Amino acid sequence: MKRSWNEKQGRAFMGKMFGYKLMGYRLVFIKSACDDGYVKLQYMLEKDGYIETVETDLPENGTFPSITGVFPEGAQMEREIAGTYPVMFVSHNKEHEKNDGLSFEWGPFHPLLQEPVLFRFSLKDDVIDKVCIETGYNYRGIERLCIGEKIPNVLDMLERISSVNGFSIGLAFLHAVEAINEIAVPPKANLLRLILNEMSFLRANLYSLSHITKCLGLLSDSSEIFKLISLYNEAALLITNDPQLKGILVPGGLSIDTGIETLVRVNVILQEMVGVLSAMRDRWNNTQSITERMKATGKIDKNTAARMTGRAARAAGLREDVRKLSRLPYHVLSYKIPTAGESNSFTRTMLIFEDILLSLSLIDQTVEIMHEGDIRTSDRPRLKSNGEILVREPEAFGELVIHVSLDEELVTNIKIRNSSTINFPFLDGILKGTELNDVPLVIASLDLDFSAMEK
Repeated sequence: MKRSWNEKQGRAFMGKMFGYKLMGYRLVFIKSACDDGYVKLQYMLEKDGYIETVETDLPENGTFPSITGVFPEGAQMEREIAGTYPVMFVSHNKEHEKNDGLSFEWGPFHPLLQEPVLFRFSLKDDVIDKVCIETGYNYRGIERLCIGEKIPNVLDMLERISSVNGFSIGLAFLHAVEAINEIAVPPKANLLRLILNEMSFLRANLYSLSHITKCLGLLSDSSEIFKLISLYNEAALLITNDPQLKGILVPGGLSIDTGIETLVRVNVILQEMVGVLSAMRDRWNNTQSITERMKATGKIDKNTAARMTGRAARAAGLREDVRKLSRLPYHVLSYKIPTAGESNSFTRTMLIFEDILLSLSLIDQTVEIMHEGDIRTSDRPRLKSNGEILVREPEAFGELVIHVSLDEELVTNIKIRNSSTINFPFLDGILKGTELNDVPLVIASLDLDFSAMEK
């Protein structure tokens, strides 16, 4: 039997959350657990680095008002909670208008879709009027598989959760483990981790750029990007035999050392990209057919962009610096976060170029200040503490949040919220009004990592 909050309770809760929104808070994470016949929810709201928590208990098999009326970015988080625990979220903002136009399905598999997802479009005069998006094709139950496993096994699974952001997710998990156990990572290991993290950003953004060239039909530029990816692989092979950088991270540091001479060679190879990328960026900026088409698609207003993360937000002029959230020593480096004045497919793509160049600059600076030292706290750092922690870290496409609970060496709970979890709920609104042939381009410009989102 379903039990629901009464109307008065629902209005009081939504009014409280709306008050936080008016004060400038944004939804960062929804923590959930089931205990003694109740589903316990903690809504974590952030403003200027300060986290405010709103808690509520729901009876099992009950219904509860959806937070999406106030914080649309919570849609995917609610979907995951409803798929895990016996609770249903009810939204009163759904449209039920009759569709008189043409219906069209795209996906779940297509050469211009990086990962499987199914779109159902309602069209009027070849322009999208409504969108229904079906996900779940990338779901593997990783979070459930991690529960009860030892830390090294969990790290191995998390590094494989995404082909583009697996390293960053594994690193965020280790930062949580090290914080709970009060493990101090040696300075050299932290600098090496920073280089590897930026290399993972570099790889992810090169693949994003490659996909956009295919959507635009720029075969020559696509070939150039492929050569740059080969350059990256050449540099990565000097450090490890896995371009995705799996297997290097361990609690307290790294499993393998990389000498300064090798790092210099890696840096020399990577810096060869700067000239090619700068020339391609300038050429796109000066090609009218590219700028006109891309600037007219994928527009995001500033109010919506403020609820998003990554390039979708920064292209609208919002100065989001996710690196300042990290436990890595970014504060010793000099950098400026690139932004633009209007979020559309073109400005977001230009920011991909700028973000790649930024990663190359940060790698270059870190190699310059690299010094000798230990790469690990000890051969077997003590992992005997109990506790839980919420960690916020950067990934290639925006902010990554991970909540970890430990019972000594075992993971008792883990929840991951990547940038796509926040940005995906806005996709249907962004696509509305788009011509059908521009859909792949708009989606590609939004950097959606469905593998890490669905887990």
